[in-house]
Amino acid sequence: MELKSLTSAGASSPGLSPSAGIPLYVKRNQTGSGLQYKQVSSFPPSIYLSYNMINGTISPKIGQLKQLHVLDLSNNNITGVIPSSISDLLNLEVLDLCSNDLYGSIPPSLERLTFLSRFNVANNHLKGPIPAGGQFSSFSNSSFEGNLGLCGGVVSPCKDIETAMTPRRPSGSSRTKSNILGITVALGVGLSLILAFLIVKMSRRADPINEEETGSHVSSSAALMTSSKKAAIKKLSGDCGQIEREFQAEVEALSRAQHQNLVSLQGYCRHGNDRLLVYSYMENGSLDYWLHECVDESSVLQWETRLKIARGAAKGLAFLHKVCEPHIVHRDVKSSNILLDEDFKAHLADFGLSRLLRPYDTHVTTDLVGTLGYIPPEYSQSLIATCRGDVYSFGVVLLELLTSRRPVEVCKGKNCRDLVSWVFQMKFEKREFEVIASSIWNKDKEKELLEMLEIACRCLDHDPRRRPSIDEVVSCLDGIGM
Repeated sequence: MELKSLTSAGASSPGLSPSAGIPLYVKRNQTGSGLQYKQVSSFPPSIYLSYNMINGTISPKIGQLKQLHVLDLSNNNITGVIPSSISDLLNLEVLDLCSNDLYGSIPPSLERLTFLSRFNVANNHLKGPIPAGGQFSSFSNSSFEGNLGLCGGVVSPCKDIETAMTPRRPSGSSRTKSNILGITVALGVGLSLILAFLIVKMSRRADPINEEETGSHVSSSAALMTSSKKAAIKKLSGDCGQIEREFQAEVEALSRAQHQNLVSLQGYCRHGNDRLLVYSYMENGSLDYWLHECVDESSVLQWETRLKIARGAAKGLAFLHKVCEPHIVHRDVKSSNILLDEDFKAHLADFGLSRLLRPYDTHVTTDLVGTLGYIPPEYSQSLIATCRGDVYSFGVVLLELLTSRRPVEVCKGKNCRDLVSWVFQMKFEKREFEVIASSIWNKDKEKELLEMLEIACRCLDHDPRRRPSIDEVVSCLDGIGM
């Protein structure tokens, strides 16, 4: 419980510095390939200890790991209760405790975990009511199955369960693990055949997303070559109910929205619980990679390229807000959802959280969704999503382009702040020049850099009514350097 890199965002591990040349990988599921991180500072604070033979209990001190994003203790022999202190991990996105020997109830305090997108306690000995608030309404029955004593939520009403006889799962069963392995191999072979069939049948030009991780679910993608053209297949995985909603949202949004600065949906496929999306392939991956992961100094994005990306992404968002009928609120604008083709032309991607605005609507009611660091401040108060909320998130992207810093990784000294707060503080102190990344600072471009900084700060106004509309942002960006 003294793992400093997990408890403090400002800590570092010299032995795993970028100069050590040791890439870090996270494999989020059994079928996808690993996500590579070349810098320790970019690695999401995570604990992956599944499929070991760990016994004992989960210490209540787990609540000290405030920066933790992922806690996966699944398929072990852990007993005891689920500590309520887990509710102190407010950044937690994934909590997987399935296939253990846990007993007791699910702590109601876990409703506080508003960023929780994947939750699984299946195959334990839990009992009592399932919490109804927070993100729990979005989790399917598969997250709770194998606990005969649980009630409420998506399982049996509590009045129908007076007593629950819960047979114990054989701990560390090699037969169970062999079955899992066999099923995984079979699914892998079947999925490969489906992908091959899908690509061969594509009569339209097929090409999409490189491997990416969205804020609310984990997806795996594969780039395939057919008829001398590349295609990227994104496979949604995770909670069945959640991926179905996001699958439908993405297909519906991109079927309506055709624009040069939006990824092109070439096709889709449903097969069992799998959801596959086929997009135009983006040779240069995501903006997030070029700003935060690329360690080759000779490959740093120059100012002219960054300005081009900002203009293109803004135009794609403007099409969603102003031209597409009905209008679309994206709800997850961030640098990892801006993909770059071979010419570094920007394409806005990942519409799994998007919502359609019917005529005369000004907003949509929403849960607190999105990605930490990009969520507009008003979402946590009113739970409504608007186009001005997308503008706020785009303002954060503009700051990333200017500073080459992540939205939640500006933590230096005693004044530990997120990127937005830090930039506004520097502006207040008349130190705007210090926020510009040294790799793009150029005295000859000073006016252009400060013009974009001013546009970003307008987008980030705490009062959404004072933020510019996205078409105003497009106009201002086009005016830079004119």
